[in-house]
Amino acid sequence: MNDVTNGMREGGLTLAYHTIVTVRDGLRRLARPTELGVRSVVTRGDRLLMVRHRSGPTPWSLPGGGVSRGEDLATAALREVREEGGCDAQIQRLLGVYYQHDYGFNNHVGVFVCAALGEARPPVGDIEIVDARFFLPQDVPDNTEAGSLRRIAEFRQGLVGLARSW
Repeated sequence: MNDVTNGMREGGLTLAYHTIVTVRDGLRRLARPTELGVRSVVTRGDRLLMVRHRSGPTPWSLPGGGVSRGEDLATAALREVREEGGCDAQIQRLLGVYYQHDYGFNNHVGVFVCAALGEARPPVGDIEIVDARFFLPQDVPDNTEAGSLRRIAEFRQGLVGLARSW
């Protein structure tokens, strides 16, 4: 695919992603739902898996997302690592369960510590994720979202069983 076509595709995907996120957030404010999600601190040796979302001021984060109907937290965490990071993983433990009560909804997030079973393979042409890489903790991108940075710090401190605000 030539550079112009690739650039147009990526630009279109970025616009679509931004539109979907804006509409989703508006619907959340109207419906005021309670949501359940997962994130994972995925290690490969001394490195951590980070994924970059298509837009936003802090696009880097730990891999994660929503729990599907009928899906347990652990299965959702491993699915999200596979979908966003492109690698399989094995859960080692639960870091904690976190909550976020703002933007008109209640969000609860289970965060797992996992060991990667392969290299990161970022999705190609994905509407949400544009990159996935392993970083040394001190090299995590500056534009990483704040909740992910707090979870990484707690993991590095050896904390466990937390119940805190995202």
